[in-house]
Amino acid sequence: METPLENTRECVALPERWLAATGDVAARIGQPDFHTQMLGLLASLIPNQAAWIIAYAPGVLPNVLHTNDVASSATTDYNSTFRCFDPFWHLWRRQTQASAVTLSTLDSSIKPDEYTRIFQKKHEFSDELGLLLPVQNNACVMLFLQKGENLFTSDELHLAHLVQPLFNGLHRAHVAQTLRHFSTSDIREDSSSTCGSLVLDRHGNRLYGNAAWQEAEKQHGPILLHAIYKLLGTVGQTCHMEPERFILRLVTLPEDCMLAPGGQLLVFSPVHSSASSDNLPHKTLNLTPRERELLHLILQGRCTGEIAQHLGISKGTVKNHRLRLYRKAGVTSERALINLSRSLNS
Repeated sequence: METPLENTRECVALPERWLAATGDVAARIGQPDFHTQMLGLLASLIPNQAAWIIAYAPGVLPNVLHTNDVASSATTDYNSTFRCFDPFWHLWRRQTQASAVTLSTLDSSIKPDEYTRIFQKKHEFSDELGLLLPVQNNACVMLFLQKGENLFTSDELHLAHLVQPLFNGLHRAHVAQTLRHFSTSDIREDSSSTCGSLVLDRHGNRLYGNAAWQEAEKQHGPILLHAIYKLLGTVGQTCHMEPERFILRLVTLPEDCMLAPGGQLLVFSPVHSSASSDNLPHKTLNLTPRERELLHLILQGRCTGEIAQHLGISKGTVKNHRLRLYRKAGVTSERALINLSRSLNS
């Protein structure tokens, strides 16, 4: 079937003011309101009467994240009865990378009568336009615009197709920034580039794994899987796999995190096995026993909170010891300290 992008037509020029507004949305990357700002950007380009943000993920029903100008009764009906008949959800289950599409042009085979004959009629909307923003592992966030009268035109759908690559790029940057934010919270400085991140929804379904996580799965296989089950089945928030030289942490995501509201984030941190506290000249540096113990824990990849718990001291005390250790070693960062230890070992 021919799509609007395949039609021969004059290129649509995006309004200059609208293009400038994309910079404001880009500035919200990594912030909780990013997707609502993006929805507003789409709504300002294409005329509509209402708007939704809905998350789709494997193994669970659609989850409404946000609405604009939608009656509470419509949201309640959708959540309680009609989300399992959502035709866009059925489309996504067939094509996880589907492009922008309208309800009026969807194949009738994926438009249940319960949705069009009952839900659509009851809540008096004439058409919907959905723009899918994919996340790895087949999860997505979908932006919806609704019209109360008339259908979305082919030009309006063409605009949605036109801006989708831009929206996808902003969305990917937001996902990456969100993962970095939660992954590096209270983790060793300068280590984010090697941290693997896996996002689970509130039901434990896998939504997203970054490249470092996928590499960790290849490298550690069943050992990593065992660590995940061990961590999810205990009260503790950290699992150390010393023989395998990695640390696995569990972070609970807040309800306003649109990536996975109320979900969980697993963070994989490799331990630099080549570094050893025995390699530094303790006598020359005049390290105290506590500073030597701190150095040993740092080189194991322990974060500030874990060091504080292990030593039975406050995080502030750990930071003070860390700064004195840096000064004695003649470095200004943890990475430099590790590099110094490695150079002495070479």
